[in-house]
Amino acid sequence: MYLSSYLYKIISSVIGKGAFCVMTGKINSDNGNVKVEIHKVFRILLSIILCFPVIGIVALLLSDAKEFSPILILVLIGQVLMIRYVFIGLAFKLLSKASLYRLRDVLDFEWTKN
Repeated sequence: MYLSSYLYKIISSVIGKGAFCVMTGKINSDNGNVKVEIHKVFRILLSIILCFPVIGIVALLLSDAKEFSPILILVLIGQVLMIRYVFIGLAFKLLSKASLYRLRDVLDFEWTKN
């Protein structure tokens, strides 16, 4: 029996949110693997956004601010964690799930998680 396998890389064309997730994987005749990642360009942009709170604190230190409160360090850490885990994490979870459902509908497959 001849078993063929196909390697693929899919970037969705949905306007506004489709290119956020990139799906790569391999499909065999009886099973397949899918790896979902954030697109390289979005990773760079999100890294820049994560640097904004740090840039703000550095700008505050370099300016002639008379009062620097140590609580600002906790605010900085909270902002970075909030951006990373709430905004980026939630967006990735929702958009990757939508992309995987569209892929499943196109291929007419059933998902099993490993």
